[in-house]
Amino acid sequence: MPRTLLAALAVGLSLATTPLAATELKLAHFMSPQHPMDRHVMTPLAEALAEASGGELRVQVYPAGELGAGPGQQYRRVVTGIADIAFSLPQYTPAQFRRSVLLHVPGLFSSPEQATARIWDEIDALEEDFTQVELLAFWTNNPSLLFSRNRPIRSLEDMRGLKVRVPDPVSAAIVEAWGGIPVSLAATETYNAMSTGVVDAVMIDASAVGSYSLQEVTRHVTLNAPGSLATFTLIMNRTSWESLSPEHQALIREHTGRDLSLRAATAFRGAGDRGIAILQEADVELITLDEAAVAEFAAAMEAPLNAFLASEGAAAGFDGIALVDRFRAAD
Repeated sequence: MPRTLLAALAVGLSLATTPLAATELKLAHFMSPQHPMDRHVMTPLAEALAEASGGELRVQVYPAGELGAGPGQQYRRVVTGIADIAFSLPQYTPAQFRRSVLLHVPGLFSSPEQATARIWDEIDALEEDFTQVELLAFWTNNPSLLFSRNRPIRSLEDMRGLKVRVPDPVSAAIVEAWGGIPVSLAATETYNAMSTGVVDAVMIDASAVGSYSLQEVTRHVTLNAPGSLATFTLIMNRTSWESLSPEHQALIREHTGRDLSLRAATAFRGAGDRGIAILQEADVELITLDEAAVAEFAAAMEAPLNAFLASEGAAAGFDGIALVDRFRAAD
């Protein structure tokens, strides 16, 4: 056999048995390392990928804004490559997620797990929102509650004139329909906003109690006013994704997607249950509206909400009401 052919074969065998080059990815989020999404989603994901790859694919988690402060800047950090992966809330950058933010309609979903499963059943309906990034996971939390400091919310009339922290444009439209004044704030700002009087009430899910100690600044919580579930994503820089080997891409696909999203949804439900327990231990008044009051809230928001969905969809070139109905179509 010619020496040149032997040499070529030797090189080929060497390449075939050489381990993949080690890759380290930066994952950014803005919560503390004790937040349920760090403890139950991001850190376990990093550990699983390292183990499955034999240490060749590593994810370094940067919590608490270590790669840059500001929850609303998470999407930008991924697009610009400051982070390879980021925990991002579509509602914080609604201009980039025109479809995803419309899923915050109260009553559309019944639980974090049901919502997350339904979203993944129809995930192609949201693909236009993720043209600049690679979507790794998409999930929801529990329905929002109404936390108030001074005025208990027992009826629609109690909403009149209240400054209410809202997490997204859908919730802002709803609060306006209820006679309140929506104030857009990140979840990380809710404690200070409530304690200083910037807002009178906060619309957020029960998992926030443990994360942000809301029992310290809340006297009343209305449990069953129509509340939406917030949406959450793990997104990846497109160039970072495409630079990975096919083997590493396959590992990430195996450990993210629908399964990781459902685990995240379950973690949020558990954190919500703990949040309710904390409120009870702190003697915060928990208010359950009667059927007539719930119906009054629902009736007040119906027409304005449909008008908002139609307007937002038309502005982005799609049928907003039909999009939402697509997700409502099955349990």
